[in-house]
This record gives sequence, C-alpha cells and structure tokens, in this order.
Amino acid sequence: MKTFALQHLLLLLLLNGLPAHARESDGDLILGNPGEPQTLDPHRYNLRLEETILTDLFLGLTAMDPEGRIIPGAAESWTVSEDGLTWTFRLRENLKWSDGEPLTAEDFVFSFRRLLDPATAASLAYFMYPIANARAVNAGELPPAALGVSAPDPRTLALELAEPYPHLPERLLYPTGFAVPGHVIDAHGDDWVKAEHWVSNGAYRLEAWRPQAYVALEANPHFHEPVAIPRVRYLPLANEQNAYNRYRAGEVHAIGGFPSSELDRVRRTMPEHLRISPLLSMIYLVFNTTRAPFDDVRVREALTLMVQPDILTEKIQRTGNYAARSFVPFLVEGYDAPVPAFHDQPLPDRMSRAKALLGEAGYGPDNPLEVTLRYFDEGDGKRSNLAIASFWRQIGVTTRLHHTELKVHFTDLRQGDFQVAQAGWIGENNPGHYLELLISDAGNVNYGRYRNQAYDTLMQAAGKQKELAERYRLMREAEALAMGEYPVVPLWSVAVKRLVSPDLKGWHENHRDVHAVRYLSW
Repeated sequence: MKTFALQHLLLLLLLNGLPAHARESDGDLILGNPGEPQTLDPHRYNLRLEETILTDLFLGLTAMDPEGRIIPGAAESWTVSEDGLTWTFRLRENLKWSDGEPLTAEDFVFSFRRLLDPATAASLAYFMYPIANARAVNAGELPPAALGVSAPDPRTLALELAEPYPHLPERLLYPTGFAVPGHVIDAHGDDWVKAEHWVSNGAYRLEAWRPQAYVALEANPHFHEPVAIPRVRYLPLANEQNAYNRYRAGEVHAIGGFPSSELDRVRRTMPEHLRISPLLSMIYLVFNTTRAPFDDVRVREALTLMVQPDILTEKIQRTGNYAARSFVPFLVEGYDAPVPAFHDQPLPDRMSRAKALLGEAGYGPDNPLEVTLRYFDEGDGKRSNLAIASFWRQIGVTTRLHHTELKVHFTDLRQGDFQVAQAGWIGENNPGHYLELLISDAGNVNYGRYRNQAYDTLMQAAGKQKELAERYRLMREAEALAMGEYPVVPLWSVAVKRLVSPDLKGWHENHRDVHAVRYLSW
C-alpha cells in the first residue's frame, strides 16, 4: 500500500510539472552544467561552464557574495596607491591548501608568473595584462620573474600595474587570478589536475571527474569557514531538453537553461522553481575580417543593417532577452554606449542601402552572396539564426547554418575557421571587458581578427586614465569608431532562465549569475 501511494504521489507530481527532488537527507547537491569541461586548470580554462566549477574549487584574492557584490576572498583587505599603480593585498591569517599545506603570498606570485609564462599557453592570460610587464612576459620578451608581482612577507602581496586599472578587484574574480599549488605542480606536472593529485584552496576540492558523467566535489576541510553542503556533483547537460527532463524527474536540483517553448508551462505549473534575471553579457555575430568577402566593410555593413535584434528577442525568443543597440551591454553602470544611427532608420531605408552596398561589392541577382553562419546554441540560438538567415534573404543572400557543440565551436573561432559566427561574452561591470575583444592583440578572443590602429590607440589612451569619466569617454569614442566598421553585430543580452529547487536556500539572482555552493544550504 505504501509503495502504491508513493508511486501515485510521484505520478501526480510529474503530471503537474512539479519535480520530486531528492531532499537534504542525502546531503548531495546535483547541479546541471551546460557541457563537459575541457580542463580544471584555472590558468588554461576558456569556458563559462569551467569557470562555474573552478569558483567552487578555488578562492581568489577577491570573491563575490550571493548578491553579486565584490567582497574579500583569500585577501582580507587591500589598498591602492594614490597614482593607482600599486595594489597591496593582505591575506587572511592561516590560509591553507586542501592538503593542509600553508598558502602564502608566494603562492600567488608563483601563480601569476605561471599564468603569464608563454609555456602555459593560457588563452586568457591577457586578463592580467594590467600588471606591469605582463604583456612582455606573455610574449616571451621578458622572463616571468620580471612580472610586477611580489610578496614582501607571507601575508602581503603587491601588484604593480603598468597603468591604472580601477576594475582590478573585479578582474581578480576570474580563475586567471587564482592561486594554483606550486608544490603539487612541481611534483606531478600537468597531472596535478587529476583527482588523486588534486589540491586547491576553495570551499571544495575535487573528489572525482568522470568525463561525460559528472564532476564531483567534496568540502575542503581546511577552508577558512564551514559549508552547509558537503558534496556537489556537476552533470554535463548540454542539451536543454535533456536538462529540463532530468530536472522534472527530480534528478537535478538546479539547471542553467531549459527550452524556451516550455517557459509558459513552467510559469503556469511551477513558478516557485523559475528564476529569471538579466546577465552582464553580449551575444553577437562576428565576421572573419581576414577572409573574403568579409574583409570588405561594405559586405559587413550590408549584413549588419538587415539584422533586427528587437525582432529576435520579442518575436522569436520571447524569453526576456534584451535586444542590443551597442556592443557594451546596457547593464554596465556609468557608461553611455554609442548607438549607431541606423538603429533608428526605417527598415526599407536600411534594406535599400544594404542592397546598394552589396552591389558595389560585386554581389547581386547574377552573383548572389553565399555565407555560412556558425552557431553553438541549439535552443534560442538556432531559432534566432534561422531568423537572421531570413533577414539576409531579403537582400538576396543565401545562408547555410552550421551547428557544432560549444567547445568545438569556440575552438574553431579561436583558430579563425569560420566566415560568420555566433559568439558570446559574459563578464564585468566594465565596458573595457567587452571592448578589449576588438583590440588587435587581444589574443584569440578577437575571433574576427579585427585590426584598427586608431581603435587600439583610443583603448590604450583610455587604459592610462585613473578617473572613470575620462576613461569611459575615450572608450565610448573607440566603440563608435569600431561599430562604424562593422566587425561584429550586437544581438542581445541574455536573460538567464533557471530552474532551482525551492528546497535550496541561499540562491540569489545577480547580474553575473554566479552562485557559489558555499553560500547554499538545505
């Protein structure tokens, strides 16, 4: 009788769209992650899904609270010199690695040098280019010891900057600024990331990594504060429908996305599970400016003129995403992004100019332009890119869509193996974080290989400014210049739609969509 009653209850829950999640009795937290990590080395990561796990495994000098505010991390405090060039961090007392070994300022010195050492091949090493000599060290022009990082004593870390960088505490939130265990790396080399050798300094340590199955973490007994959840598993759920099905079946406590077609049903049947919040982000199209015909600004402008972000967000997606009118997201505080004039022009006028531009570039009914548009998101991305193809069809352009999984997609972009592609950037309350993507030497995140010396000069000048007002004025001028050459097409800022078990406490929406497990409880 009890078995029948339980089965009947589970059936009712599923029929009503309400997941019957495992409760706190087993203590484990199961989280969906939108794919399989390529690495758990914080100096070699590239993907947001890796950053999510690394934030649980490591603690940087600064950290983020549940509401998204920057707070002390491994450093209990910091000061900055009057000229903005010297930042001094005071570490917490008695910091330890997860193997019980002391963690000192020298560990951060080792780690910053390792990050910038060209032998590490860190694709995001440029995140730390504000540090003095970082660019030259990363280029192999200076030894890692020349980097502007020092440890006057075991609890004091000094960072000397090449130029003022008021956003440094936020930049240090990224795994590129995390300390890695030099004593373990010396012993095991690249194998240090295996579970049997793993050592980190965050609230959790790596228990097991079963590729395509899960990444399991367990509480770090040497972390400076206790955690309520002893174990967590991250499941690689790249397919949104699969993630949604597993959530409804009670197999996962939170997922980071689900099919937009299910949104109305979720709102109706399980509103207490739904979390929607705007994300500091930009989804955009990038043109490969080194490959014909996209080395021709007329072709790039013609295609840009026909894209209608408001149609994508309001008619196609209908999930709360925010149509973009500039490359820097609207959520960035204190920055007045320039809006290209064509946004306010009637579509027939834009279409007329687009056809004329293509004609000047040699394309028309007798020689139609054919493009391949690559994308990685099977949900909103696929529908939106189909719509973009229809926008371009109005001016005689034939578009072939090409889909690959996330890690393959961005590997191809970094290698320049594309014509036009969907890309995305999630990050900071700092316009430079987005505008740096278009600097000539921005590493392999300037996917389209856009080059403009005037743009680079403006961004360099902005970087020398200590005061935000002048810094932002120059960045605004730079953004307007770049957008006039159409290397990218801003599409939308993401509204994150998550499903989170109501039993999970301490989960707060924030513009970075960061939810460290150490703040959560049952």
